[in-house]
This record gives sequence, C-alpha cells and structure tokens, in this order.
Amino acid sequence: MTRNFASLALARLYEKQGYIDDALGIYRAIDTSQSPDAQNIFDAISRLEAQTKTANADCKENLKEPGQDVLTPHQAGTKEDRMAHMLEIWIRLIVMQKRVDIFKNIKARL
Repeated sequence: MTRNFASLALARLYEKQGYIDDALGIYRAIDTSQSPDAQNIFDAISRLEAQTKTANADCKENLKEPGQDVLTPHQAGTKEDRMAHMLEIWIRLIVMQKRVDIFKNIKARL
C-alpha cells in the first residue's frame, strides 16, 4: 500500500470489514507527525496487534498432532461423549474451511 492512498477512513473501513492485516498496514503507513488523530492511530495499531496475537495463539492452540482427534476405547465413554467429540471435530473442520476460504479471497486480491 503506498502512502498516497493511506487514510484513516480507509484503515477504519478495512478494520470494520475484518481485513485486520490490511488495516494494520494502512494505519502504519499514515504519517502521524502532523495528524491530529495520531493518538487514535497509535491506539488502533496497538489494538489490532493485540487482536492479531490473540488470533494467532488461538490458531496454534487449535492445531493438534495427527491422531489426536481419535478416541481410544477408554476415552470413548458414553454415546453422548462420542457424539460430542464428533461434533467438536466437525465444528473445527468448518472453522478451518472458513479460514481457508478467507485466505483464498485475500490471496486473490493480491
């Protein structure tokens, strides 16, 4: 992103739409030396960096070693436990598919 197009309104729009990395790049590109909104920009950068770190930590937590989704006979327990485990795996797969779709959309924009 060139500095010519970096504006506070554009950064806020990207942030509102969920394009956190793009918004963060624009906030960083804005010249804060003569901006009356400099403190708001610094606050937004801090907030988005913290949000990015939290999202990355959640991603790493969700990544497991292969085979950890398989229940052993001892862990299987009741039918409800097995169903809850299968539902958890299914939801995790849906979330991962959504993340892949978002990544593909971002990559297509580049």
